[in-house]
Amino acid sequence: MYMVFDTVEYSSKPQGYEIGALNNRIIQNSPIEVNVMKMADEIAKGKTFIPATFKHVNGYIKRSKANWDSQQVIALDFDEGLTLDEALKDPFFRKYAVFLYTTFSHKEEQHKFRVVLVLDEPITNYKDFERIMAALFELYPYADQACRDGSRLFFGGKKVIPFEYENRLGVKDLITKTPLQDIKDNLSMSVKRVHKKHEVSKEPTTHASHVELIRDRNTRKLQEVIGIEPVTISNNEVFDYLKKQDLRAFLGIETKSNFIDIFHDESNPSASIYRSRNGNGHWLYKCHSTSNPFVGTIFHVVQRLLKCSVVEVKKFLLDVYRVEIYESDVVREFKESIDMYKELLRSDELVEIHPHFYKVFNRYGHLHDLYILLDLAKEFITDDTDPRIVFYHSVRTLAQHFGRSTSATGTRINLFSLFKVIKKLDESEIPENLLLIQKRNKRENHFQYRSSTYELPMYTYDFFCKIDEMCKAWLEKGCTGRTISYEGIMRTFGRQEADRVFPQDNGRQISELNEEVVSDIHLITLRLIESKGWTTEKEVLSKVRYYFKGQQEFKAQQFKRCIGEMLDSYDLEIIPSNKKIKEEMRITEEEMGKFSFPKVIRKKLVKDCRPLQVKENTKLIS
Repeated sequence: MYMVFDTVEYSSKPQGYEIGALNNRIIQNSPIEVNVMKMADEIAKGKTFIPATFKHVNGYIKRSKANWDSQQVIALDFDEGLTLDEALKDPFFRKYAVFLYTTFSHKEEQHKFRVVLVLDEPITNYKDFERIMAALFELYPYADQACRDGSRLFFGGKKVIPFEYENRLGVKDLITKTPLQDIKDNLSMSVKRVHKKHEVSKEPTTHASHVELIRDRNTRKLQEVIGIEPVTISNNEVFDYLKKQDLRAFLGIETKSNFIDIFHDESNPSASIYRSRNGNGHWLYKCHSTSNPFVGTIFHVVQRLLKCSVVEVKKFLLDVYRVEIYESDVVREFKESIDMYKELLRSDELVEIHPHFYKVFNRYGHLHDLYILLDLAKEFITDDTDPRIVFYHSVRTLAQHFGRSTSATGTRINLFSLFKVIKKLDESEIPENLLLIQKRNKRENHFQYRSSTYELPMYTYDFFCKIDEMCKAWLEKGCTGRTISYEGIMRTFGRQEADRVFPQDNGRQISELNEEVVSDIHLITLRLIESKGWTTEKEVLSKVRYYFKGQQEFKAQQFKRCIGEMLDSYDLEIIPSNKKIKEEMRITEEEMGKFSFPKVIRKKLVKDCRPLQVKENTKLIS
C-alpha cells in the first residue's frame, strides 16, 4: 500500500509556523510503499502522514480532493465519546482495525487517539471513499467529522497499540450494498456495545429513564431515585455547583458508553456525556448526530426539555438538588450598592456630576457595556465579611453578552482597566486554584496569554472624581480607541500604567519600526508647526512615507499611540477647529477647505497676563 509521509519526526504536536512548513513540505514527497508494521513504526516516531496519494492537475500537485488519486488506509480520530479501553475491546475494531495510536494531546484524564484500518484493496474513486466513511460514521458518530476529508493529513503520535496487523476491511461489500446495513448484517461489531443486547444480558440500558420525570417536573421522585442530600451554598456558587452534578445520574442513564439521544428519534446511540475540557468539573451533554447536533450543560438540557427560561431552569434545579442559598447581610448590601452603581450609569445627572467620564464612556456604547458587566459580575461576589467582585469571563463570553466582536470587546475591557472601573489582577492576587486552571488551559491550548481575572471596584463619589480627571486628560490628549495598546498607553500615561493595564506584557519592548515611525511623526509635526504655526493629523501622515502593505493604517495607529506623548513633550495642544479659530490663526481656504473643520495641533497659547502687570505697575507709581 502507498502513503505519503513527512520527513520530520515530532515529539509534540506541531504549532504555528511548523504546520505551514509541514503542509508545504509533505505534499512534495513522493508516496512510498509500506506494510502495516512499517506504517506503525513511522507514526510512532512522530511522523505526519497522509493516507491518500495525489496526482498532478494542470501541472500542479496539491493536497486537495481534486488532486486525490487513491487510498487504502483509513483513520478515525477520537477526542471524546470513546475511551482507550472501550476502543481496545470494541468487536468491530478487534476484527477489522490494524492498530490504534495515542495522539500528542492524549492524557489519562482525556483520551485522544486514532484507529487505523486498512482496506483489502486500494480505492481510486473518491465516491467510494465517501461511502466507506459514511458507513463508519454511522457506527461511530462521535469520531471527528474532519476524517471525512480524503485529503486530510494526520500528525504522528506517542504510542502504537496493535489489534492485528493482518486485519483488512472489505471494499466490495461496503460500496456495493448499503454500508451500514451490510456491516450490521455481516459483522460482529461494536454497535452491540451500545444498542443491542441479549434478552438475559445485564448490560445497562442505552435510554435515559428520567426524561419524563423531568418533563413532569416531578422533583420529589427525582430526588428519591437520584439520592439527593440537601446543601447550603452562597449564590455565587450556584451555577458552578449545579453544572458539576452528574448528568448521567440526573437523566437516568446507566451505560458509560454512548446512548440514545433524548432530543430526537434514532436507532443508533449518538449521544454522550463527558467532563468539560476546561478542567472546571462541569458535565456536558453532546449529541454527535450531524442532523440534530447539540452541546450543553445541565442548564441547556433542562431548558430544552422544559421549554422555559433560564430563570425557571435555575429554580427547578435548585428544587431538585435541595439547594438552599445563604446570603449574608454584607453581601446583600454589596448587591444593593451594585444596583445603585447601575442606576448612576443610567441617570440623567451623570453628565453633570462626571461630565468627562460621560463624554468618554457614552461614546460607542461603553456605558451600556459597563452596565452589562455589572449585571454579570453580581454572580461573582465573594461571600465573606469583606465582599469583592472577582470574575473571570473570557473575552469571547463577554463579546457574546455585549453583542460585539472579540477584538472590540478586548479593547473595551482594556479601556475599562485603564480608567480603573475594573482592575486586572496580577498572578499574586488571583486565587491559587483558579490560577492553576488558567495556566493549564494556556499550556494545553498553546495560547500566548492565560485568561485574565478582573475585580470591579465599587462606586464612590471621590473614586469617580479621579476617573473623571483621567477622562479629561484623555480628551485633552486627543486619545481614541487606537490608543488602547501597551505602546499607546505607555507613550500617553507612562510605562507603569501600561504594565498595570497589560500585566502579562510587563516591561515589553517597543519594536524598531514602531519607534522609527513615531520619531518621524514627531519630527514632521514640529517642522510643520514651526513653519506655519499649526498642522493636522492628515497633513502629518501624508508626509510620513512608507512603502509596505497596510502602512496607511499602521501610520494612523502609531499617530494615535503617540499624540498624547507629543503634546506633553513639546507643550502642544490639539483643539477642534471652527470659523473663529481659522480666522485667529489666519488659516486660508487653500490650506483648509471652507467647510472643513479638522482638529488642529499647535503650540499651547500663553495666557495674557498684561492686565495683572498694569495693576502692579500702577501700585508702584502711586
